[in-house]
Amino acid sequence: MEPSPPPTTNLQAHSYAQSLMLPDPFTTEDGDVILRVGPDDAFRVHKVVLSLVSSVFKDLFRTAQPDQPVDGQGDLLPTIPITDPPESVDLLLRFIYPGVTPPTITELAKLSALLTIADKYGVLMIFPAVKERLGDQEVLEKDPFGVYILARHWGLTEEAKRAAQGLTLPRVMGSPSSKNPQNFAGDDFFRLVWFMQKRGEEGKRMIREYFVWQTDPFAGGVPCGHKTHSGEEAVDFYYRLTEKIVDEFEVDPRLDTRRMVEILVNGPDPPPHGFCKVIDSELAPDEFTAFCPTRPSRIMRSLCDLTSYLDDKCKLYLGQAMDGEFPA
Repeated sequence: MEPSPPPTTNLQAHSYAQSLMLPDPFTTEDGDVILRVGPDDAFRVHKVVLSLVSSVFKDLFRTAQPDQPVDGQGDLLPTIPITDPPESVDLLLRFIYPGVTPPTITELAKLSALLTIADKYGVLMIFPAVKERLGDQEVLEKDPFGVYILARHWGLTEEAKRAAQGLTLPRVMGSPSSKNPQNFAGDDFFRLVWFMQKRGEEGKRMIREYFVWQTDPFAGGVPCGHKTHSGEEAVDFYYRLTEKIVDEFEVDPRLDTRRMVEILVNGPDPPPHGFCKVIDSELAPDEFTAFCPTRPSRIMRSLCDLTSYLDDKCKLYLGQAMDGEFPA
């Protein structure tokens, strides 16, 4: 009869790290405490490292009882039984330990798990790192609604606002996170929907009103007097440009200067080039009127002003929604 193999200990390597083929810094020989996660996973770590970042761990270490021989012999190590998923413990330790490069996380589920376990053990140093990840463009573009939900749940107001700015109702309904309504509070979702509706209605109205003096001579503008094109051509140009901006705003309301340049470059063709003198207008104090679309610098200045105007108004509505206000 062949002799039975010697029993293995959980200290040789924890099975979760082995399954991922990761370098495992949490089974080192000089570790002086064991975090035991169920029957199969054990993390041999250092009291001083965890105590420095977590008062919860520090208190646990004071009451820990030794029960595991080192390599099956010699002195016993203090053991802390914990009920957290081993992958969450592994992730937390990789963000805590000096000299260990934390993984780059783009999955919201992992970020949520990391925040949950960090909050449980009071590891506050984790939150700035997660906030940075939630602000990453790749994470934001993948699921802005999920970022909004997660940020709101943990009180990360600025990250939630940044995510909400790029949301539209189709993006919300198409998000994987919208399939799990239990993940977010009803009132919070209602406030977000209110903001998107208010921003959509008011944004389109503001865009059209901003150009109304250029598309409607009776609103204060002056018909173009340039000899190579008629006033009707200028009015038509600004009308088509306005509707192009409205269309882009509906798809993605984050209208910045770069996108305005793209809209102008890819938008309607202006009438032939030339300058137009002001006939009678208080809107243009110098000798040329901004009504004429043949001066790109003036158009871009107007578009930059419009982006600032929209941004200020939309931030106002977003602030009201985040604060739970619903003005008429």
